[in-house]
Amino acid sequence: MSAVQSRLVIRLFATFVWFTVLAGQFCRNLGGWWGFGAIAVIVVIGSIIGLNTQRHKACRRATDNAATAAATATRLNAAPANASAVSSHAGTEASVPVHADGAAAVSTTAAPTPAQDDTPTDRDIARGNTYQAALAPALNWRKFPKTITAFLLLTTLSIAWSYYPGASALGVTLQLITTLAALFLAVTLTWPELLRTLAGALRWVLALSLVFELFVAVVIRNPVLPFFVDYGTDDVPGAFYWSRGLLLNGGPIEGIVANRNLLGFIALTAIIVFIVQLRARLVKRGAGLVWLGLAVGMLLLTRSATVTVSLVAVVAALLFALWARRLHDQRRRPLYLVAAASVLAVAAALALFSSQLFGLLGRSEDLTGRFDIWASVTNLAQERPVFGWGWVSYWVPWVEPFNDLAVRKGVTYLQAHNAWLDVWLQLGIVGVILFAALVFSTLWRAWFLAVDRPRLGIEDTEPFAVSALLPLLLLAALIAQSVAESRLLIESGWVILIVLAVVTKRQQHAPRPMP
Repeated sequence: MSAVQSRLVIRLFATFVWFTVLAGQFCRNLGGWWGFGAIAVIVVIGSIIGLNTQRHKACRRATDNAATAAATATRLNAAPANASAVSSHAGTEASVPVHADGAAAVSTTAAPTPAQDDTPTDRDIARGNTYQAALAPALNWRKFPKTITAFLLLTTLSIAWSYYPGASALGVTLQLITTLAALFLAVTLTWPELLRTLAGALRWVLALSLVFELFVAVVIRNPVLPFFVDYGTDDVPGAFYWSRGLLLNGGPIEGIVANRNLLGFIALTAIIVFIVQLRARLVKRGAGLVWLGLAVGMLLLTRSATVTVSLVAVVAALLFALWARRLHDQRRRPLYLVAAASVLAVAAALALFSSQLFGLLGRSEDLTGRFDIWASVTNLAQERPVFGWGWVSYWVPWVEPFNDLAVRKGVTYLQAHNAWLDVWLQLGIVGVILFAALVFSTLWRAWFLAVDRPRLGIEDTEPFAVSALLPLLLLAALIAQSVAESRLLIESGWVILIVLAVVTKRQQHAPRPMP
């Protein structure tokens, strides 16, 4: 298989991986847990093959480069010896001219002709040239984010003290599988390929969601439940429906992912990615604007207050980043002071005017029951505050204490609706510290990647890259979402976090141009 064909296969599989983690609930609703399990097996096998292939390519390239360098050095060392031999054979009287001519001749003929260098340049890799991208080096594990390793190690060790060891073993296995998929995306794809495959998966989710909601609203004209699920009653809570068919009523809609908050966040992610692609001129303007319009429409139709807050965080992060780009790195103190003051002002506003603000967002004073859930989780976490009850990721409803920990209007919720509380419950204060180190170290690198000029040589004269803003904006959205949802710990939230952690770390140690 040629390099171009192999890159096409990798990109297609990467798009499939992105789609799977973005629309996992769609796969479960359509094919049940057995169908989703089969898809997960395909993702695992493909990710292992992709990572192994990338490692072999890197090793082979390193060996070829070493052999080329050794041969070049040997030929260079042989050239002076040949010149001396020609000079002594020419005799004394003609020694000077012959030596001069001979040396010139030898240097002309003996100088090695450099082999064609197929080492990818920074610009080749940054632009996603398919042949050169196939030669991109594998991840240097010594420069791998240690916070990822520490957090995953703690989740694995938590099986030993878990209150529910079987469920913890299952949760840890799923967490490692999700991390494996994220590493495949981060290691085997160049930055433009990451953008391209993520955008492709987002388009599929949005387009299928629109078609699905239209079909339910126009053809079925009734709410639709997931396939392969028997709730044992005709009085099914509204939260269990795949779609309630409210598209023609202006929403809210759930899309193929069966949750308006999740669909809204996917639409917000799409808006960020599509705008970056348009500004970086990576897509045709007409098509890009059409997809951007669809993403905006889907976000509005979800009517998600959680996503509205995330959108505000993204806009704030963008404004501060653009401001920082206009300042020298030694003159950013006023910016940081304003940012800190803004955070304090938001916290004070929430404390003093929470009911009014929640009303503006269309939410009750208890944030649709979240305050009750947070109180239950906090009380339980305080019983094991240091190391927690054991990792389980998404709660499993068949074991205590999750079977009745968060029940509202007949619905048993399987998350704390706050990623930080969820980590505290499952891994204790130690887990919160490690998780915060992972999130905020990634945010730190993403910030400076976004606001500093690329330094590809001695001077930092390169223009700012549009796509360098993407990690910061995605992280701002994820962190804002983590206050009201625990999705940062599972599926697409965890995959995006790990991908950004790895990519920003690699960019920190080996800067590459970005479009």
